[in-house]
Amino acid sequence: MRNSVSIIGNGTAALEAIQALRNENYQGEINLISDKEGPAYNPMLTSYYVAGRIDYDDLFFKGNNLDFYEQHQVKLHLGSPVVELDADKHLIRTEAGKTIEYDKCLIATGASPFIPKIAGADLDNVYTMRTLEDAVKLKEALKKSPQSAIVVGASMVGIKLVELLNDAGLHVTLADQASCMFPLSASEGCSCVIEGLVTRKGADLLFEAGLAGIEKTDSGIRADFGTAGTLEADIIVVCIGVRPNLGFVNREQIDIDRGILINDHMQTSNQDVYAAGDVSQGMNLLTGKKEIIGLLANARYQGRTAGRNMAGTEDTYAGNIPHNITHFMDVVFTGLGNVHLGNRNEIKQTEDSYVNLVWQDDRLVGVNILGDSCQYIGIIKTAMEKELLKGSYLDSSQLSSEKLGDDLLMKYYSGAGR
Repeated sequence: MRNSVSIIGNGTAALEAIQALRNENYQGEINLISDKEGPAYNPMLTSYYVAGRIDYDDLFFKGNNLDFYEQHQVKLHLGSPVVELDADKHLIRTEAGKTIEYDKCLIATGASPFIPKIAGADLDNVYTMRTLEDAVKLKEALKKSPQSAIVVGASMVGIKLVELLNDAGLHVTLADQASCMFPLSASEGCSCVIEGLVTRKGADLLFEAGLAGIEKTDSGIRADFGTAGTLEADIIVVCIGVRPNLGFVNREQIDIDRGILINDHMQTSNQDVYAAGDVSQGMNLLTGKKEIIGLLANARYQGRTAGRNMAGTEDTYAGNIPHNITHFMDVVFTGLGNVHLGNRNEIKQTEDSYVNLVWQDDRLVGVNILGDSCQYIGIIKTAMEKELLKGSYLDSSQLSSEKLGDDLLMKYYSGAGR
């Protein structure tokens, strides 16, 4: 078998792996296989493109061209999805009938929007927000001047959609089967503050409302939310989460939970197959469990680590702490760790900011910040990671909401993190 690496997928994890391979002086062949045509783009920027805040070309990590792949001598196989990965025989087969051999393989296929299996999910007025195609489709829909919209999903993508649709002049209703905004990353108090921001913008909120069906009407669509009732609008955007792209993976050859299980070298249960990004389950340093951590930075570190190991340079990536930083409605929200693990909250709220530190006894396990104090989240995160990697935690004697940004935190920041 010739000296070759195959990368399935074309996102940030794939790009980092390619760069790492060549930086480690790997001279062999690199094949990249993707169901998409064209260069890698950042799915986190799609809502900004729809809102008109960035241009189309700004969506792409390395520019809207194939120069990066040419410079790194990557052989491209674009426009046809992988239908089979035979890890035992070291073979990849695409829908177009192409067969590619490999010595090492990286699965970096990311995730796709989850659409519930309900009536009407395939109607023309139903949109999602994840891919480049999703963004282009919704942007074109807004040119037809719809007057109302339903956004399903009280997530960070959902709130950005509420903002951009509201700014476009639509009346927006945000619905979710959860009981509050950001149910996974925000504490109850922080959710209440965010909900106030949404309603002051003129949007309506409908919680504990699971989407049960969609039907076409003369003017648009009607969404059925079961016992919560029905809503009518011109368009509906569904953003209730994503699912890893795993359809081609043989579960008898590679261990899978919700995603592909990996070790700290990014190897799967097959030593010649690696995985990185939203398709993989790496270590959550806070819980000590393998979890999908859908973060751009996490995908970059994992892809880079996989690339180095495939090139023959031993490298490890211990894991990450879930964290989110997003801007909406003139505020910045930061969520770090797990605010639902603790038994004690320390809250500092002013007219311009909200800080909630969540403790499990004397151990810091979660942080919510709204407002200017988010500038300190990098310091807190790296300090937490440093302590966790040593097998300990930041405790309440080291940090309080009154001490955000002081010299004590800088001491923990110094030399912490990766």
